[in-house]
Amino acid sequence: MPKTRDFGAWRLFLPGGKPFLLYPSRPKLSLMILSRLLTVLGRGALSIFLLHSFIAPQVVVAQPNGAELFANNCASCHKIHEDLVGPALKGVEQRRDQAWLLKWIRNSQAVIASGDPYAVKLYEKWNKSAMTAFDWSDEEIIAVLAYIKEEGAKAPVAAAGTGDGAGTGGSGSGNAGEFTSLTMWVVLFAAGIIVLLLSLLQRQYRLLYEERLATGRIPQGELRQFAWALRPKPLHLVGGGLTLILVSGIGWGVDMASNIGIQQGYQPTQPIAFSHELHAGAHEIACTYCHTGAERGKSATIPSVNVCMNCHNQIKKESPEIKKILTAYETNTPIEWVRIHNLPDFGYFNHYQHYKVAGIQCQKCHGPIEKMTEVYQHSQLTMGWCINCHRETKVNLDNGYYQQVHGNSEAFKQAVADKGLTIANLGGLDCAKCHY
Repeated sequence: MPKTRDFGAWRLFLPGGKPFLLYPSRPKLSLMILSRLLTVLGRGALSIFLLHSFIAPQVVVAQPNGAELFANNCASCHKIHEDLVGPALKGVEQRRDQAWLLKWIRNSQAVIASGDPYAVKLYEKWNKSAMTAFDWSDEEIIAVLAYIKEEGAKAPVAAAGTGDGAGTGGSGSGNAGEFTSLTMWVVLFAAGIIVLLLSLLQRQYRLLYEERLATGRIPQGELRQFAWALRPKPLHLVGGGLTLILVSGIGWGVDMASNIGIQQGYQPTQPIAFSHELHAGAHEIACTYCHTGAERGKSATIPSVNVCMNCHNQIKKESPEIKKILTAYETNTPIEWVRIHNLPDFGYFNHYQHYKVAGIQCQKCHGPIEKMTEVYQHSQLTMGWCINCHRETKVNLDNGYYQQVHGNSEAFKQAVADKGLTIANLGGLDCAKCHY
């Protein structure tokens, strides 16, 4: 009697320890069906992978964008050709070598504390204004320095603005509904699990079939017929296409569900064409001149008509957009601005805590607001987005809040300078910080 195969290992996956067959009396037919199904799914998964590789460029990690990093993080304090809150940056790569700049941008206070003569002199010259520490990679810092060098080689361009502050800004692209790389990997993972399970089942069928062949219960000629029956057929292509549609639909559904409630890119039409590019950019009006609440409380607040009239009772009164403000002022009617950034009620956010205490600039959340003629929601503003910021943002002790809370402890300052203490280390990931 020929030796038979042991199916004990595969019975762990089967009810009652008995091999499961689509047709118990015809293992060859069951094997054929499973083999075809496995072939279809395998080709479908391969098609998805190739599709993802050739027409989904978003999978490729993009190189750091120096211009965007500068606009979002540096432009509020620095200009290229002239001084602002900090010195002009033109020629900075000639004044200091790259190694020094890397350390300075990551933690200027640590460089000052080390006694570096140039750093101390620079700090004192600019009224001891502490520069924000940036937890950037070498590639990101080098990209910013390259942008500064490139812009520094150009002639200064005078700021220009439209007469009445009107304009059409960029819409800001959201990602809701897009077939992202996350969707692709979810689809590939699901297809891989299915292929693995079917492979196990197919092997069980093949072992059983070979056992019956060895015992003489199946004629030898059926092997050739079986191999011929497994040749590729149009059914395989149709099945592969249907499988691709099925798993792609599942991935698309997962991607859509993950974007529910995310309003990134939202850009409503406002009752008055107010241009932040003109006011905050060209005229360099501080954000807190209009949004005074950011320095004092939870809400940044929307400016009243009186704030607009501080300037426009004399400036460009003939403009059609300014006339709307004058009409609102004369009739004592509030301007009905459309809210753009709207957090859920169960999430607590305080502008004072972030802007005044932590020294976070407006651009960190709102993007390059000084370049927007029409404001849109720049960031996702999701829970994960906030948590990542708390994990990455270094604590800056050079403010009254931490000096009061921690008693201006030198040991604590040194711990921050040496280890890069983040908000997460101070309880910034506790649920009760935002949900209570």
